Amino acid sequence: MGVKHSAPTHLHLLDLPHDVLLLLCNFLPLQDLPNLSRSCTHLNLLVGHHLDHLTSVKMISSWARFLSTNTGLLTQMETLVDHVRKKEDLVGRKDMYRLLHIRPDKMEEVKRVSCAEESVTFIGRDSPDKVEVRDELGRKVVRVDRVRWLQVEHKWSEVKLGRYRVSVRIRVEDNFTWPHTEHQPTVWTVGFPVEEGEEDIVVGVDRAWWRNLRKGMTLGGRVSVEKEDLGKWVRVVLPEVNVKRVGVVQVKVRDTVCNWWKGGLSFDFLELRRVG
Repeated sequence: MGVKHSAPTHLHLLDLPHDVLLLLCNFLPLQDLPNLSRSCTHLNLLVGHHLDHLTSVKMISSWARFLSTNTGLLTQMETLVDHVRKKEDLVGRKDMYRLLHIRPDKMEEVKRVSCAEESVTFIGRDSPDKVEVRDELGRKVVRVDRVRWLQVEHKWSEVKLGRYRVSVRIRVEDNFTWPHTEHQPTVWTVGFPVEEGEEDIVVGVDRAWWRNLRKGMTLGGRVSVEKEDLGKWVRVVLPEVNVKRVGVVQVKVRDTVCNWWKGGLSFDFLELRRVG
């Protein structure tokens, strides 16, 4: 007697249980979800349920806390969801996508300070070559047009124990000039308290770094650059620090080795973000 072979069963994606499909959505990049939702009505509803699950009450509460301390110093993307304080404030999927892109649940503690504030030391602030202008978001930023020496400093006091990341939001302008030699670095410093005393992390970047920044290239290394999705602003991100006792975290940006005229940079805000 011959052995009978049953015909193979073809399982299609939509034959999978709803819970399994939702689980699979977790493995898709956020930018791929709109394409998936356009595939068919069933998958469109699935993506809607997935987004609703991701934009949890906890996430929106984190976002509301962030807004309560940083209103007036938002990025262009953040202003698009400035109206969201509770889940009912979400207007369609665009708000969900924007909020998920920002990931406020990762913003455990964020402190921003405008570079136009007096608490930020800007060497030669009153010089006509450093001007405070209003940018597209309607707030003051400091634009450095033409200077010989550049120095920016700020201190955050009473910083609690934890791991932190300091960043500086800047924009390269059309009149950018950086006439340095390869041995004239710009020095970025983060000072922070350790168990006994203070510690500094000091990193220098050379003219090639600045020229690549102007070209819009992705920059890694100890001083990295994060591009924003809207506009020309970028974040210069300094090395992570581990604060081991309550104290002061200080950031310094100094370019004092090269005496040639330099400029064409705008400074918006400094940020201290807790990452763990």
